[in-house]
Amino acid sequence: MSVSRRRLFQSLALASGCGAAAEAAESTGALDALRNVSAAHGINLSDDRLRVLKPVLEQRAARLRALRDFELDDAVEPSRGILE
Repeated sequence: MSVSRRRLFQSLALASGCGAAAEAAESTGALDALRNVSAAHGINLSDDRLRVLKPVLEQRAARLRALRDFELDDAVEPSRGILE
């Protein structure tokens, strides 16, 4: 099964940014969580690579939270791409 980079980053962002427990975890605990997610997708990343990815994923998680908190009125219709 092939996993796209976008799907991997989404999974890593969700795993690293869900809940207060993830925020309170030590650096090694966060790296363990990221390591487990990457291994679940069949990609074994080194600790150096995970340390590089961690701040990027934290930034993306913040953006994802902001997007989820953005309220849309029910009168706004879905885009044409979703309807097709």
